[in-house]
Amino acid sequence: MAIIEDVCTACGERNPAGSAFCLYCGVYLGWDQATAEERPPVRQAAGEPTLIASQHPDQSRQPTSQSGQPTSHSDQALRPAPPVSEPQYEDTSGRPKAGEVACPQCGVPNAVTLRFCSKCGKTLRPSLFTSPGPTAVAGQSWWQRLWDPKDRKTRRDYRRSLPPLYRWRRVIVGVGGIAAVVVVLSVVGKNPVGWAKDRVNDVRGALVAVDPVVFAGAPPQSVAPDYNALALGTAPLDDAWATPWVPTTLAPLDGCTGKAAAKGMVTLTFKDPVRVRRLDVRAGLPAANAKRALQFRPSVLLVMYEGRCSELQVKDSSDLQQLKLDTGVPVKQLLIAVGSTYPARADAAENLTALTSITVQSRPH
Repeated sequence: MAIIEDVCTACGERNPAGSAFCLYCGVYLGWDQATAEERPPVRQAAGEPTLIASQHPDQSRQPTSQSGQPTSHSDQALRPAPPVSEPQYEDTSGRPKAGEVACPQCGVPNAVTLRFCSKCGKTLRPSLFTSPGPTAVAGQSWWQRLWDPKDRKTRRDYRRSLPPLYRWRRVIVGVGGIAAVVVVLSVVGKNPVGWAKDRVNDVRGALVAVDPVVFAGAPPQSVAPDYNALALGTAPLDDAWATPWVPTTLAPLDGCTGKAAAKGMVTLTFKDPVRVRRLDVRAGLPAANAKRALQFRPSVLLVMYEGRCSELQVKDSSDLQQLKLDTGVPVKQLLIAVGSTYPARADAAENLTALTSITVQSRPH
């Protein structure tokens, strides 16, 4: 005898006939029981006739008499039709048997391996795919999120998966950054704040007079009578510094190769090393002094410092002249000599050359 089963259209599992819900996925099966033609194929026992053959025996075989001879349709009509076997349904009522469990909602017994009741669809046991509830995650501070070892490991694994060029790029960039820092520190020096201030003052062009400055003749006996080297640091009056000037007796300078100057020079000594940026000079005697035209006025000044020599051009004027000079490094002393002069009056010349004042300018600190 055939056992009619309902095949679930959702999961494909076979359920006993009459089940309202799938025993495996819980889908409602009543939608497919509207007509007999829509019922899915059923499993048959081996050697048993099908339901259609049992209901319509005349279509599957020709009727015969008791003697074994085939009968005609007229004889078949006079003979009563054989009883049709009714489909056998599994009995799901009653008390649960061994290996079954009663539904807590309707009481129908169900196999312990099933997850849903065959009658009401009640869940008998939790699904294998039920996701666990969200686990509580402990809060992390910003530095824990920044230095999360899992994230670091993920990033490290990602970097290792990249081609060698991309991995070495980090090393190249790091070495380049270190080299840039070294270059910046070498330019800035040990005083980055002072370096920044100097750059701002360079843009502004700010200068201040260096004070104090000690002026002295070199050698002291080279200063002409009635003149004083200290006059170079005072207001421009009739006093000045002067030294003999004889063009035929000029001496070569050790600090300026190939240059000759008057034997008398003047030294400027600073209290602290300073980087000189400019010299403000008044050359010759003041304009009000009648002896100005009688003396030789300086036209070239040779400034020596730290083994270097700078040549400054001077105009034939008693006005204040701003001579550009940058020592490049802080210096403690300047040595100034007269390298060339403008000619004096030929009728009454004095073999002297003079400077009225010298002011040293530097950047403010």
